Amino acid sequence: MKFYLPAYKKSDPKNYILALKESRSGFSEKEPQRMAKNSGGTYIEGKIHIKVLGHDISVIHPQGFVKFSENTDLEPHFILQLIIINYLARSGGEPLTYEFLPYRDFPGGNAFYAAFYQSAIQPLAQNFGRNPERLQALALNLGGEVMEAGSSTQILFRFLPRVLLKYIIWPGDEEISAQANVLFDSSAGDYLHTEDLAGAGAYLTELLVEQAGKIYS
Repeated sequence: MKFYLPAYKKSDPKNYILALKESRSGFSEKEPQRMAKNSGGTYIEGKIHIKVLGHDISVIHPQGFVKFSENTDLEPHFILQLIIINYLARSGGEPLTYEFLPYRDFPGGNAFYAAFYQSAIQPLAQNFGRNPERLQALALNLGGEVMEAGSSTQILFRFLPRVLLKYIIWPGDEEISAQANVLFDSSAGDYLHTEDLAGAGAYLTELLVEQAGKIYS
């Protein structure tokens, strides 16, 4: 399997080391079969298997080590590891609603919205506003589903089995500035804290922008 997510022998958590240790500790205390069921994954021989942005990921219980299932020597970026561990530990099994809300509508989202806009939304408009078809092409490598949406480009990403992100771009030209937004399934707060939702959006946008730079520069 070709990885479209960055893969590392060891992703340095830097100043997130304490947060990662705390998340792993909370994860270790939870019953793995229940976490797997509630999160939309499966539990086999000490590992919870879930799909993350179109990639098969394994999380070892109780240690909380996150690996690519196709190559157990490689792991995703530490930010993605942190989000995955927190997702599993928090999952309660609530169903998806397919009703989408802006980030600021989640608890505390208003306080963090400016930062979220700069890291997750603004780069979409800046990098794909003139060429939304590039975003569509990149999205397919990450399990994205292009949706029919009239004048806008809309792509549904299954970031985690029960955390959906909808990316929207309204194209611009010489006279009209492009606009963008990132929406979340209304149930997303039952699976990730608001800060982790921001991390998910920022991670995915940064990944798409980096991949566009490599291919289209």
